[in-house]
Amino acid sequence: MTTFNGTTVINRQNRPTPIVPTKLDFFMVQGGSYTDPYAVCSVHVFRDTQFGSPDQYLDLEAGSETYGLVSSTGLEKMVFRVQTVDSGTGERNGFTGAPSAFPTEAAYSNAQSASGIFRTGAGKFSVILQTGTKFYPLSATDIVSLPTIENSASSVGGYLDIWTVVDAEGSEPQIYVNTFKLSTANTYAVTEPLAVTTTNKLIDRYVEVGSIKKLRIKTDLVVDNEPIKESLRNLIETGALLQSPEISITKINETPGLTSRVQITGKGSVGGFQSTDVEIDSHGTISYLWNTSNITPFYNDENLGGSTGVYEVQVKYTVLDQTIYSPRFKLIVR
Repeated sequence: MTTFNGTTVINRQNRPTPIVPTKLDFFMVQGGSYTDPYAVCSVHVFRDTQFGSPDQYLDLEAGSETYGLVSSTGLEKMVFRVQTVDSGTGERNGFTGAPSAFPTEAAYSNAQSASGIFRTGAGKFSVILQTGTKFYPLSATDIVSLPTIENSASSVGGYLDIWTVVDAEGSEPQIYVNTFKLSTANTYAVTEPLAVTTTNKLIDRYVEVGSIKKLRIKTDLVVDNEPIKESLRNLIETGALLQSPEISITKINETPGLTSRVQITGKGSVGGFQSTDVEIDSHGTISYLWNTSNITPFYNDENLGGSTGVYEVQVKYTVLDQTIYSPRFKLIVR
């Protein structure tokens, strides 16, 4: 599990359930880098009834102007679009697909705010599927007067999320079809408190200065309760218990006259751990994209002593009611 603006959500690859918000990510890569398309028009969620094929939900009529795009079938379980607001009246007056107008993660707080598409970075988008979110029907133009429809992707089973995207200005819209499954695999009961042991390993120990490198800390989780049957033990040990990852990076100086420990990361006004840009995947690997081309101290009055040298990397995360700190790993920027 991870968080989205402080709310616990489950990524599509981490066996999401109907009772916890599901985070569906979409990454656009053009020319080898994450790049915003011209427009992200909508995201439709449908039941997957044909082994990943979206054909029954598409306009496949020969000669149609919308051939190959999502049709108005009325079978959609949820539709995500970004609303526009009249700057004069403050009234909602339509929809936009321009990524520059999309809300960021900070705009998400509850089901009411989850009806749009969030831009989390260049070429990176997310929607939050959760109970209680409402959307306007595809025929919506006057969105003030038309009734809304509530998300009905609330039962276990397979689903499609179909993203309608315009890659470049003047190009035709096209769809990108993904799958996910809502299940009860993350919901289980045990007869005694879980005893869990975690171990961590920094995968990359050397980074070339000037590079933008994704630091990865692998986390292995072992359930120590002997009475728990092996099948459930294996499920628990996949890493889904890990939540709220944070990272701390510190420069270590041994030269006299320099600050011996220079904090690089932090949040608010306090140097130390930060959760911004820290991710965790379905195998429990915590990652952080670090730009070493411009390493600066968190506190302006501290002397970094140059970008190259020895750094300490430490992560912390929660497992049930525990807060776990990893060992401090040495990393060399050279």
